[in-house]
Amino acid sequence: MKYHKPSFFDQFKCIGSACTDTCCAGWEIEVDETTAEGYLAEKGAFGDRLRREIGSEPGEYFFKLKNNRCPFLNKENLCDIFINLGEDRLCDICREHPRFYNWFGDYTEVGLGLCCEEAERLLFSDSKSLTFVEEVTQDEEQDYSDEDEYTDASDLLDDESEECEQMLEERKAIFSILQNRKKNIGARLKRLLLQLPYADEMLLLTVPILEWDDPESIPKLDYNAKPSTNTLKSSALFLIRFFGGMESLDETWPSMMKELEQNIDSLIDVDKAAEFTQFMKGENRLYEYEHIAVYLVYRYYPEILFDGQIEAKILFAAASICLLFLMDLQCFQKNTAYTQQDRIELVRRFSKEIEYCPENMERFEKCCTEQYEDLLNSIFNLCHIFAGEIS
Repeated sequence: MKYHKPSFFDQFKCIGSACTDTCCAGWEIEVDETTAEGYLAEKGAFGDRLRREIGSEPGEYFFKLKNNRCPFLNKENLCDIFINLGEDRLCDICREHPRFYNWFGDYTEVGLGLCCEEAERLLFSDSKSLTFVEEVTQDEEQDYSDEDEYTDASDLLDDESEECEQMLEERKAIFSILQNRKKNIGARLKRLLLQLPYADEMLLLTVPILEWDDPESIPKLDYNAKPSTNTLKSSALFLIRFFGGMESLDETWPSMMKELEQNIDSLIDVDKAAEFTQFMKGENRLYEYEHIAVYLVYRYYPEILFDGQIEAKILFAAASICLLFLMDLQCFQKNTAYTQQDRIELVRRFSKEIEYCPENMERFEKCCTEQYEDLLNSIFNLCHIFAGEIS
């Protein structure tokens, strides 16, 4: 089995009770059938407890949450199943989270989800451009076909197929654009968005990724045009209201989006945006946006092999960066500072609310179909704020 993974992947280890936002709270935890059957057959007092705390519906087992927490998450934020039965008895989700897998025959891509603060610390621990490594192992292939966090394309193609190879080459070209530090991140995202009008309903892109110096002849977007303040405001409001209207874990997310909307004039102020950008530059942390964008493309671009929705994958990465920049500005203006922990908290909140909610990801893809031009133009306009390019 060939594994492709971020260079920091093997450094990951759950920090347990030291985590400020345990993954054992806030979400319903599904238990795979094999593990559930073992739990239900467990003997003794702990077996009785397992049977009390496991709920079931046709074809599904899950832990019954108590005060929105897993019933086996103790007061020290440690797992009683781990303590009593050992790590090898954890269910698939608890053992693998926040890891994700994409399978292409005997070629597997793995990564770490940004809903986990330790995964984020690893992602942001090095300012150098993200790199990915390949490893060949003799591990037995595991079957996670019933889990949402695992994607298996082996029925569609193998690692030698032309479609898979072309997708990987396209993604590599996208990485080269996103990691070109001669340009600010807004300019890089704009350059990537210029490619989208060429995409059609075919499985893959029909033309190569454009180079920086290629002549631009795309009528829908003007790379050099600078949006007015009013245009930028309406673009920001479109994105904020769209994400604010999504499904949420609690009232925190809609409240955050509402606060952005209320402070919109301050957030699109070019001088204030430039002040924050200079602060991040002085902290040598502007690379964080690049890392997030590359991560999102790494995780989601391979899905075009299933759905062909090239635009949705690139727009999601760009929209995420634009929204996070507005959230960062809000935090900076409120606190006159922006720490690494602020970064981790905001990205984690975004990831949990949007990435890890299938309904919200489906809603974004639907928007890419039904409101494509509005979404594309709003994101493209917001990209100008990174460089203060406002007329």
